Amino acid sequence: MNALHVIGVMTAAVLKFFFSPIASYGWGNGFWETVLLVGSGGCIGALAFYLGSAPVLEWFRVRRLRKRARALDRGQRPKRIFTWSNRLIVRMKRGYGMQGLVFLFPPVLSIPITAVLAAKYFRSDKRTLPYLLCSVVAWSVVLSAAWKFIR
Repeated sequence: MNALHVIGVMTAAVLKFFFSPIASYGWGNGFWETVLLVGSGGCIGALAFYLGSAPVLEWFRVRRLRKRARALDRGQRPKRIFTWSNRLIVRMKRGYGMQGLVFLFPPVLSIPITAVLAAKYFRSDKRTLPYLLCSVVAWSVVLSAAWKFIR
């Protein structure tokens, strides 16, 4: 295994988890090497985005509150809080819950988006990060097997 290929597959696993086994197989890696690279890259990305999202989410919260206060000071109506996208997120949160989010969405939404959503809505639940990491490992096995038989 070439170090550049390892870094490439792990980066692909962080950015677009669903297609990263294709990159690994394209560079000639076997099934277990692919599972290892995709799983470890996905776990590193999930950890980085889950743990690193707290300051970013706080910055956005403070920014939103400042904008709302400025609008009220100018006598304007503040922007609506419940937009269609916010309602969709709340429906998904209530419908799927934490387990649904961390087990269903990593391959669909990508690791960064799933980790940030998990951190935003389920940070207080101590099971969120372990479930997210287990989900990434399980999906790396499933996706590696699926892409092995498809190609």
